[in-house]
Amino acid sequence: MQTNATKVRETGEGRMVRGTIVRLRRRCGKAQCRCADGEPHESWVLSYSLKGRTHMVPVQDEALSTLRRELSRYRAKLAALERQALNGIAYWRRRRT
Repeated sequence: MQTNATKVRETGEGRMVRGTIVRLRRRCGKAQCRCADGEPHESWVLSYSLKGRTHMVPVQDEALSTLRRELSRYRAKLAALERQALNGIAYWRRRRT
């Protein structure tokens, strides 16, 4: 029998990720490369902050839809937590009188 943690690790089901998907566009600097005259190289990264520093993790094109779902799951949980916190504040404001 699989535990929830094992299932999340293996399938990604229920996994949440905090951060932002960023498309990087840059020129490599090689004189003969196609990017010297045309379109720059593109890649996708997950950008997140940790202890005040920004970090980037490369993301393959085929993993973008999965990552978007995981980011969306995190934002939904964060919004629900914020609603609960505001309800708690409203409770204590009403109780004050």
